[in-house]
Amino acid sequence: MGLGVKQLNDLIADFWADYAAVVLLGGGLLGVIALIGLFIWAKKSQKPLRPVALAFSMNLALLLNAEGMWVIAVDQLKLPKIFAVLVFAVFEICFLTATSLAAEQYRRTTVYGPDGKILTPGHPGPMLYIAALIAAISGIIVASNAVTGTEKLLRLAVPCVIFLMWWAALTAAGQRVRRGRFAYSPRRMAERWGWLIPDDDPDLVRMASERQVRRMVVNYHRVSGNRWPRAWWKSRLLKDARTAGEPVVADVIQQLARIQRVMDLLVPGGLQVAAPVVPQEDAAALLAQPAPGSRRDDLPEGPGGPGRPVPGPVSPAAPQVQFVQPVVADAPDDLVTEALAEALAAQRGGSVGVPIPRRAAEDVPEGPATVPVAATVVRGPTVPAVSGPVDGYDRPAGYGYDRGPIPPAVNGNGNGAAPIAPVAAENGAAPVSPAPAIPAWAAIGTGARPAVSIVGSPWWRLAVDRLSKQVAEEISVEDLPDMTYPRITELARNLAARNTELGEGVVKAFVNDYIRELNGEYGEVAYPWRDFLPPPATAAPGSGAWQAALEELRTALEEELSQGVPADPYELTELLLPSAPRLDEETIRTFIGDYLLALSGQAGSGSNQPWQHLLPRPQSARSATDEEILGAYGGQLEEYLAANGRITRNRVQSITGIKSRLQADRIKAILEERAGVPIS
Repeated sequence: MGLGVKQLNDLIADFWADYAAVVLLGGGLLGVIALIGLFIWAKKSQKPLRPVALAFSMNLALLLNAEGMWVIAVDQLKLPKIFAVLVFAVFEICFLTATSLAAEQYRRTTVYGPDGKILTPGHPGPMLYIAALIAAISGIIVASNAVTGTEKLLRLAVPCVIFLMWWAALTAAGQRVRRGRFAYSPRRMAERWGWLIPDDDPDLVRMASERQVRRMVVNYHRVSGNRWPRAWWKSRLLKDARTAGEPVVADVIQQLARIQRVMDLLVPGGLQVAAPVVPQEDAAALLAQPAPGSRRDDLPEGPGGPGRPVPGPVSPAAPQVQFVQPVVADAPDDLVTEALAEALAAQRGGSVGVPIPRRAAEDVPEGPATVPVAATVVRGPTVPAVSGPVDGYDRPAGYGYDRGPIPPAVNGNGNGAAPIAPVAAENGAAPVSPAPAIPAWAAIGTGARPAVSIVGSPWWRLAVDRLSKQVAEEISVEDLPDMTYPRITELARNLAARNTELGEGVVKAFVNDYIRELNGEYGEVAYPWRDFLPPPATAAPGSGAWQAALEELRTALEEELSQGVPADPYELTELLLPSAPRLDEETIRTFIGDYLLALSGQAGSGSNQPWQHLLPRPQSARSATDEEILGAYGGQLEEYLAANGRITRNRVQSITGIKSRLQADRIKAILEERAGVPIS
């Protein structure tokens, strides 16, 4: 049989050597005929030829990549050919499996319409990235075995081309945007840097406007903060201001105002951002809105008609409003009193009330009264505002002057309204009021106590955070030995002057807790501020604090070893680490190792360390036998027995150092038996 196979191999080799060109030409012609037939079949059946061509080209490329894997398995790994046949194409099989699962996931998540067209494309899922990883790894492995540089590039490019062709064909209709994306993908970086022009894409238009808003806000703070070079940032801001639309400008102004509110909450009285002035028509629209509890009909009439605010320069940052002083008049006559009583009765009875004519526009006072008097809020029943003369009442002429209409009053129910007039500053600009000493956020919703004084509130924690930073600047590790009671009291008094919102008692309690934690003395804190306290400071080697920490560590180690449970040095280090907060982990581990070596009678690094006096004497795991003791001290014992003629038990213990009396008696009997001395 073997001879027949060899002859067959020789015949095939001779045939290939003689007719190789004819065979290749015939195979090429058959391939061309097969492609032409495939094209005709696709045209008649109206089926796309692209999937078949893609599958054919992918299989050819996978065969080329698998050939490289075969060479590695046979030549480099020296695997048997029977086993290499099974494992050489493992990457190709995994790649085909991953692409099949990804295509199935894409088709399952795709939404199709009634006509079969894709409405919402799907997403391949995680198998997309797994297939890319397999292609990259197989290409790198095959390329590493190549000889020339050209072959390396070819081997590396083949799997990448396969994956890109498959991915482009699969997602030709697009793919669904997932919930999570890479933060620094090429597209997102191009959007961030402005390399993509937003032609008709609403997402890119929104992105461009957001980028312009962010750039204008940042450049505004650079200009207002005199950041160098200020002229450059100013020119950039001017360039954006020329091209920005109205929505962008409104967003910039709103964001600057929000930044100022946040900074007032976090750093009260600190950074003051000079927000740009809102246009006058926006401010007028804000003032035109009625106050809560009042009606627009109660507002005084201005030149623009009823319910319209009096025009004037307004600053939206700090609009100043001043109440008009009511005209001081004499006591009204009986007719006026009766009219007011009827109006009051009608109001209590739920009727509409007495019709009251409105004042003319020229009767509105043009400015504040001569004598400034605070506005008075009248607590009592609801009284309609009387802003004109009452019908049917003839004013007597004997008074000698015209008192004018009765000004409207403000009652406790908010039904009446007092005429107000904005106070215009000189040169048409309203003065900006300085920052208040106590911010408005520090007293809202807390009753009689400011919010910063409530223990545990966010404002209180902000104040404690600032205090911790100030204490860290005042106290260092070198200052711990000098922190006596007078020194701590003086430091607390100085810090309390800088943190008046906390109080001297709270500041002193924080300083005491800070020093105790820095010194490694763990204990209960006075207030919930443990996360603001520092970790224990490491003591300098050789110092008194370092020696004291070593003694505490030795005490804790002896207590742990007295339980009789064998422990690993690393486990003991992790267990006893909180017992010596002033020591670093390396020192604790070295000391524990030397201590355990000294217990077993072995010499460690303790002889070169300053803790030699803290290490214990050697202790053997078992006591020595009689033969071992006689082997070590037999000469001395026999010499003493020969010189004195007798030996006692105490002498045996003093020479050998054993503690057991029974063992000493046994050794004494053995010595007397050897020397022929009568046993006592």
